[in-house]
This record gives sequence, structure tokens and C-alpha cells, in this order.
Amino acid sequence: MSSRPTVTVIVPTFNRSHYLPEALHSIFTQTFTDYELVVVDDGSTDDTAAVLRRFADARLHVLRQKHKGISAAMNAGLRAARGNYIARLDSDDLWLPDLLATETAVLEAHPEVGVVYGKAQAMAADGSTREHYLGLPLRYPHDALLSLAWTDSTCNVALLARHVCFTTAGLYDEGLETHEDWDMWLRVARDHRFLFLNQILARVREHEHSITSPSLPTFVEHIERRVQVIDKLYARTDLPSQLYTFKPHAYRNVYTEIGIFLFNTGHRGRALRMFQRAITAGGNPLIAFARILWFSLITQQLKRYGAGRAFLQFQAQLRRRWRTLPPGGVPGEEHQRRR
Repeated sequence: MSSRPTVTVIVPTFNRSHYLPEALHSIFTQTFTDYELVVVDDGSTDDTAAVLRRFADARLHVLRQKHKGISAAMNAGLRAARGNYIARLDSDDLWLPDLLATETAVLEAHPEVGVVYGKAQAMAADGSTREHYLGLPLRYPHDALLSLAWTDSTCNVALLARHVCFTTAGLYDEGLETHEDWDMWLRVARDHRFLFLNQILARVREHEHSITSPSLPTFVEHIERRVQVIDKLYARTDLPSQLYTFKPHAYRNVYTEIGIFLFNTGHRGRALRMFQRAITAGGNPLIAFARILWFSLITQQLKRYGAGRAFLQFQAQLRRRWRTLPPGGVPGEEHQRRR
């Protein structure tokens, strides 16, 4: 075996042979080269194996297993990982050339930070870019756990974490078919600091075969399972006291988010039931109703126009600038244990 690499890149894949070459090319063309690449073939039945044989690079290691799902594939990669830092790229997505160089430099310069992440621009199945992005600033910059309980602001494929984060948090929950990344980062945030970079570092492909695609019959089931992550969080007994005070807001937000996904994809009846749960979850019901109205109706109309998009960007910047306390007056000061 060669000396320990700085970064382990994990690529879980299942029947994505038509996208996989482009994803791997975006890794092999990184300006930062001190990495190992672990591709976990999660029981593919297409020509994934033939695609992988075309890449002759000593840094590439291929693991094959029976189909067990994304969490099990990530866990296989983590068990094999030797790098000081861990990155993930899904096999239908892409990295921009400087992702690893940018994020490793941040972690090297900031030993107090456990996780750094940037933004990813959405793209269509054919690779053409779309106007929306994944990855948002932490709502409370000095409190990652409270921020991630508010919503999952991370972008999974534009993120680099120290290997030790997984030592303290444990492996991915193989009982979660979706939203396993949000669950992981909530567990990591219990002990480690997060840092957001306002840079586009990756591209995320939106296509009809994605596990959360609205075209699939399992879409509603997968979206509604998002609440399981918050259920898991509040099943713990070792959370800081602020998190328990924050519980009504966490449930209000996740029900609202699920409702918006369903509303915007035509599942209006199920969306209304989620909105009702959001309003009755606790806290001020008027705030819940206002958020539902804003995100499900008003913003969707504003996004259709250039002036509307500019206004939304302005109000988001203004909100971040003046944000000091979460709803209910829960202190937003950092409470993570430092390692």
C-alpha cells in the first residue's frame, strides 16, 4: 500500500454507468491530486464494471457488494478509507476542478473546523445548468447543530470532512433509504464545527431516475420519510438543552419543507396534511402559516421573474445579516464539544 493519502473520495454507485465516466473524470481532473478514490459498486446490473475497467489509475480502488442501498455503500467506503479527510461524490454528479484544493486548504488552515462545504449548481440530465443551487449558509454560523436542526443546509457532494468526524459520529444509518446525509451531519455537528464557503464547487444532476425524482412512484414515500431524521434526533437523550427547547421549530420546519415538496409536485392533498402538522407542531401557528404561504406560493411566483429573484436574494442576505436568535429566543451560541 502507498503512504496515507490526504483525502479519500468515496463514490457510491448503482446502475449509473451512463453518468459514471463524467463523474470520475471530474475527480481525476482535480487540481489537488493527493487522494485515493474508492468506488463502491452497490450491486449494479448494467455495464458499470466495464466502465470502471477503462480507468487505469493507481489511486482507484473498486469495491463490489450486493445491492444494499446508499448508506451501506457509503459505510463500505468509510471502512476502506485511509485518508485524513473524506469526500463524497454521487456517480451522477460532478465536481469543479478546484473543489479538493479549495476545501483541503480550508481544513488545513482551520484545525478547529471539522466540516467545510460549498454550493452546487443544479443541472439537467443532459448537463445543462439550471438556475438554482444546493448548499446554504448555516442559519446560526457558530452553532452547526442548531442550524442543521432548523434545516439541512449542507450540500453533500460539495463537502469535505475530517476522518475523525466519522469516528465520533459512527457510520451511516443503513435503516434510512434517503436523507441519510442529513442524519449523518446532525450527528457530526454534535461534536464538530462546520464552515460554509459561498462558492460553487460542484454540480448536481436532476434526472427522472434519481431516488427522489417526482416521476418515481416512491417519491411521496421518500419525501415524507424526511421527518424520520428529526425523530431520530429527538430520540437522543444527550442533546444540549437548547435543542429540546427548539424541538417545536424543528418539527414545524420539516413538516413545512415536506409539504412544499409535495405541493410543488402536484400532491396537494398530502401537502395540506403536512402543512396542518406544521401549524400544530408548536410555537406560534401564525409564523408557521406565514412560512407556508411564503415558500409554497409567493416565492414560487417571484422566482419566475428576474426582479423577483433579485428581491429574494436581497431579502436572504438581509435576513442573514440581522439574524442573531432563533425563534422563541433560544440562544444561538455554539455548544459543540471541542475535540
